Amino acid sequence: MLLVVPSYTRVVEPAPSPSSFRELGLDTFEVMKRAGTPIGLLRIATNARQAGFDVRIIDSPFAGWEQERRLCDLTSGHLVQYGLEAAELRARIEEFEPDIVGVQCIYTVQWGNARALADLVKDIDPGIVTVTGGAHSSGDWRNALPDSPFDYVVLNEADQTFTALLEGLTAENGERGGDIDAVPGIAYRRADGGLVRTTAASPYMRILPKRQGLGQRLDMMPLPDFGLLDMSQYQQSYHSSGARVRGSGAWAQIFSTIGCNVGCDFCYIPMVNGPWRALGTDWFDLHLAEIVKHGVSEVLIEDDHLMHDPMYAMRVCELLRKHDLPWVEEGGLSLFNLILLHKGERFVDAMDEKERRNPNFRNVIAAIRDGLTCRDLIRAMADGGCYSVYLAVESANEESLEQSSKPRLNAIQQATAEIVELFTEYGIQVTGGFMLGFVNPPAVPGAEPYIETLEQIEKTIDYAVTLMGHGMAYANPFIVTPLPGTKMWDFQKDYVVRHYDNGWSHEKGTMATECWSAEDIERMRLELLVRANGRQRVTEMVRRGTWPVDA
Repeated sequence: MLLVVPSYTRVVEPAPSPSSFRELGLDTFEVMKRAGTPIGLLRIATNARQAGFDVRIIDSPFAGWEQERRLCDLTSGHLVQYGLEAAELRARIEEFEPDIVGVQCIYTVQWGNARALADLVKDIDPGIVTVTGGAHSSGDWRNALPDSPFDYVVLNEADQTFTALLEGLTAENGERGGDIDAVPGIAYRRADGGLVRTTAASPYMRILPKRQGLGQRLDMMPLPDFGLLDMSQYQQSYHSSGARVRGSGAWAQIFSTIGCNVGCDFCYIPMVNGPWRALGTDWFDLHLAEIVKHGVSEVLIEDDHLMHDPMYAMRVCELLRKHDLPWVEEGGLSLFNLILLHKGERFVDAMDEKERRNPNFRNVIAAIRDGLTCRDLIRAMADGGCYSVYLAVESANEESLEQSSKPRLNAIQQATAEIVELFTEYGIQVTGGFMLGFVNPPAVPGAEPYIETLEQIEKTIDYAVTLMGHGMAYANPFIVTPLPGTKMWDFQKDYVVRHYDNGWSHEKGTMATECWSAEDIERMRLELLVRANGRQRVTEMVRRGTWPVDA
C-alpha cells in the first residue's frame, strides 16, 4: 500500500484596497505554504508494516517543495500548486503498483487536491482501493464519500483502524480472515450509493503510562518509523515556525503526548486525536533516540496540549536536553495554564469554585501546590533546548473566549505580558497566535447568536501590539474558520461565503455576517499583521513565505 500527502495549493490574489498591505506597497496577498512531517501517516504506516504489509509513503509537498505552477484562475487571483506534479505522481504510483492508496487530508482547504489525487489513482487502475483520512475527511465524511472516488474513510485516530481495514480488505481476497463491517471507525459507500459508518464512536487508544508497561504501550503506539521517509526532504534552513538553529541534519515534527480535553468549540483536535494522553517518558526517550539515528538534529513539538500536565512537560524538557535536540513548541502552548501557573496559589484560591474545578486546571493546580512556578517551567524549557514557542493567546475578549468554551484567563493582559517577558528573558522567541471573527450559536434556541464585533477585534489587535512591546517576536493572526466536525461547524456553515479552495486557510475570510464581510475580516487580519509586527517583519514574512522568527 501507498500512503500519500497530496500536492498542496495556496491562493495568490490582489491585496485588499484599501488595506495595510497596500500602504506598505504590497499589491499581492499570498497564503503561506503550510506542510510538515506527515506524523499521522507515519503512525499508521508503522502499525501496518508491523502487521506484515508492504508500505511506502510519498510526501508530495516536500518531495517537490520548489516546484510551483499556476493551477487555475479564481474570480479574484489564482491558485498556485506546489509539490510533485501529477505526471510524477502517476509515474511513482505506476512503478509501485499498489493494491491500496491512502490519501491524507488534514486541511479542508486541501480537499480538492486529495480528491484530484483519488481521481488520478482510479484513472491508473479503477481496481485500486482508495482510502482517505485526517481531520477534514473525518469531520466531513458524509460529503467526502459522495464527492469523490474514495472507497473508504478512516475516521479520527486511525493507528489501529487502518491496519484493521487492511486486514479486512485482504480477507476479501482470501488471504486473511476479517469482516469490513467489523472494522471500527470507518465509513464507506455501498454499491447502491448509501453511506455506512461502522461505529458511532471512534476507538481511541487507551494509553495509561501509570497502569501499563512500556511493552504494552509500544504495542498500541509503536515508535514512528522515520525510515519510511526521505529525511533529506526536511533539511531546509526554515521550518514552519521560522529559522532553524542547526545548520545540518533534518528537522522533524514529533509528539510526546496526544489529544486534548479542553473542548474549544472551534477546534477539531478532541474529535480527531481524542482525549489527552501521555505516552510515557520511557516511550518518548526511545522515540528521541530513534529519530536521532535517522539524522534528525532538531524538532518541532506538535503536542495538542503540552501544558496539560506541567510536571510531565518538565520531564519532556529533560529528555530533549539528554538527546541534544533543540526544539520549537509549535502545537500551541495553552496560555490559560501558564497564566494560572504564573499567578500562583493566591489567585487559585480566589477563583470561583466552578472555575477552579475545571478539569483542565487540575494538573496545573497540583503543580502549583508542589511549588512549581511559571519561571521554573520556562527555565526548564530553555535548559532543554527550546528556542521558540507558539503561544495561543487567541483573543483580548473574555466574551469571545467563553462563548467558544475557552477559559477566560487568556484575556488577562498583564499576566500574558509578564509571561512573554519571561520567555524572552530565557532566550525563547514567542510567536503569539490570535483569532479574529468568532461566530457562536445562541446559548438557547431562539436567542441571538454571538458575533464578535469589529470593535472587539480592534481590542485583540491592540493586545497584539502591546505584547510586541513586551518582547513578543511575531504576532500571527488567524481568521476563525468553520472546521468540519467541530461543535461550531453545523452552526457556522450557514455563514460561509467561500468554497474550500479559496477559503478555509485561516488566512482568508470564509464567513460573512450581518456585522462584517469576509473582506472586512481579511483587512483586520492584515491590520494586525502590520500594526503589531511592523513593516520590516511583514515584508520579511512575505519574502520567506514563513514566520520571520529567528532564534
